[in-house]
Amino acid sequence: MRRILGVFMALFMCCVPIGIQAEEEVLSFEYTGQKIEIENAEGYYSTTGPLKDAPIDCGKYYAVTRDGYVTFEINPKKVLVNVSYNKDWREGDSEEKKYLCKFDGDYEFKLRTLNGNFVSLDDYEGNIDFQFEPKNVKDVEVLKTRITHPDAEYVYSEDGIKIYSDFDKVKPIQLKDVGEYTVVFDLDERYYESVPFKVTILPKTIELQLPNYQKYVGEKDPVLETDDYILIREPGEEIGNYNFTVKSKSKNYKYEIVANDTFTILDSKQQSIRPEEKEDPLVSINPSHKDKNKYASATDMESNNDIETKVDKESQKKETKVVTGVSNFTSMYYLMMLSCIAVIIYILIKKRK
Repeated sequence: MRRILGVFMALFMCCVPIGIQAEEEVLSFEYTGQKIEIENAEGYYSTTGPLKDAPIDCGKYYAVTRDGYVTFEINPKKVLVNVSYNKDWREGDSEEKKYLCKFDGDYEFKLRTLNGNFVSLDDYEGNIDFQFEPKNVKDVEVLKTRITHPDAEYVYSEDGIKIYSDFDKVKPIQLKDVGEYTVVFDLDERYYESVPFKVTILPKTIELQLPNYQKYVGEKDPVLETDDYILIREPGEEIGNYNFTVKSKSKNYKYEIVANDTFTILDSKQQSIRPEEKEDPLVSINPSHKDKNKYASATDMESNNDIETKVDKESQKKETKVVTGVSNFTSMYYLMMLSCIAVIIYILIKKRK
């Protein structure tokens, strides 16, 4: 008897929880904004009383059917919100603009932080459960506005080179001399990131029209250096032409010879021009108007000298002719006088006899 009673009690203890679990089985639905209807339901009840229609909002409900009743619940819809830092946010802006939220659906809510975690003040009457990712502000990557500029190449300018950015708030970079630079814009590093880029400044090319440099064998070379550059000729002291190369004294300039790129050494036997009439090797082959006037004046002086010399010679010739004529006339006069005197003496002597 005791054994039978024990078995009965064991079966009763096992069956009661099973029956309770079966009665408390609850159907679960996610909030959709639409009515949640139970099949064959004749009425709906909430924890506060009967409902006129099938429920929409989240909560626990009962539906009465022909076979009994059904317990069900509507749970909040979970909406995943991706949080990112607003790189355009600045000190003084509202905290609501500090972060950007991206999610699926047409929702509006105010993002707040509670103990470092993101929360929403609006959950649509408990029907929406916003899931923030990341959850904590410390896990949000702080993004900065990236300022980029392509690598650039310029030619040297005496006024310097200014490099501007498409972003208005950036000060231009100023560079002066020829060279290769890796530069970044000067920005507030809390909000901006300037990506380094390369700038190359090339020397400015200057064309040289050199004077006609030359000398005679054995002479010393003229000065081949100026304040800006040095001329270097090929070595040699024999008669012939020697090519010039030019070396700039500044890295900002590059010189290119476009006229008279050779140095000439002449035979000393050809040195027939007076030293004062030699061409000044420092005078350009294209002299200025002032130089041309100087050369014109010298030529005029030489022409005048030639004319005066010619006139003097003609005058001397005339004077020579006059003197010679006078001498001849005087000789004849003396001969005639002597002849007359001789005849008179002869006549006187003959009369005395």
